[in-house]
Amino acid sequence: MSENQIKDRIIKELKKAKEAGQVNAGKVREIVKDAVSAAVAETRGGIENVRPVVKDAVDVSVEGLKDVGADISETVEGVVEGAISGVCSHKDQAVETTREEIRKLEARLKEEKTALAQSLTEGLEGAKESGSALSADAKKRVESAVFDVKLRSTELLGLTRETVKEAVKQAIESGKDVKETVAQIAVDATKRAIKEGRFTAERVKTISEKVMSGAIEAADEADKEIREVAAGVFEGSQKGIAAAIDSVGEKAKTFVKEDLSQTKEDLEAIEELFIETTRKVARRSGETAKGILNDLADQTKKTSSVLKEKAAHAGKKTAERLKEAGKDAARATAEAAGKAAHVMAREAKELGKRSVDVAKGAISGMWKGAKDALKQKKE
Repeated sequence: MSENQIKDRIIKELKKAKEAGQVNAGKVREIVKDAVSAAVAETRGGIENVRPVVKDAVDVSVEGLKDVGADISETVEGVVEGAISGVCSHKDQAVETTREEIRKLEARLKEEKTALAQSLTEGLEGAKESGSALSADAKKRVESAVFDVKLRSTELLGLTRETVKEAVKQAIESGKDVKETVAQIAVDATKRAIKEGRFTAERVKTISEKVMSGAIEAADEADKEIREVAAGVFEGSQKGIAAAIDSVGEKAKTFVKEDLSQTKEDLEAIEELFIETTRKVARRSGETAKGILNDLADQTKKTSSVLKEKAAHAGKKTAERLKEAGKDAARATAEAAGKAAHVMAREAKELGKRSVDVAKGAISGMWKGAKDALKQKKE
């Protein structure tokens, strides 16, 4: 839609509104929104067209309102809101369409994961059944192999938390080297579960919470060895994450640029997320475990932990890979942050001024209302 077409459409609709006695902010907003939305749709939502379309629409609308004798001060807000709403409507629809596609993909992913877990379970059952015709020694080896495969797939099977809980129960019952045993259980469970899928900060957070909460729940229910279990699972979870991070650094060469950027961000957030998860588990635990977990989280924040060191090392490898791929992560981040900070500072200043104006206007209105009410009372 050309500038003249936008102008003709807005002027025509404003005249209609004038004849119907409907020239108000709401109607003006609707007229301008429809005109701008149609214009943007014709340009296929090209960003380079947004500014000129809005400028033309606002200019034309203000002139049109003057021509029909409307009060500009009462309708100009409708003009601006309509223009912006019209520009955004095309992208709003695109965003909503994409959201719907993502929802469908997430539902499909969930179904596929469930099917994968079922296939794994059926396959393992088949392997176990095959052992029935074997010698006692061979059957034992098959069963052992089946359990090893299951252990490497606990997250997929939804058994991470319960597996850790049962293992810790048995460690408590044995009464020997409880802290060391729980720490190793946590190392193995955490490392295995993380390696089952793609390394992301969210997955690390979810898995570490399952491991810690399963162990602490076992200790709370047994009402013994709580200190040893809490200290062991904290240490083991941390080491398990660190071990998984090592493999991320090794795989960095195979990642594409976008994966590298996200992985670098995830690595930088890992320790903070681990501490946050520890405190979350502590809040749901008994008093003894709660105190120990919070103390350990405090100590970790104050010192250079193995997790922080591993994440920094892997992050460095990832950044090097980014540079090799032609994207210096540090410089790009600094430049983007600098530009964003400049724009945000300017926007914040302008919005801050507007907020003050709005607040003063509201206060002025309250004072005026109070004076009017007092005047009526005196009368």
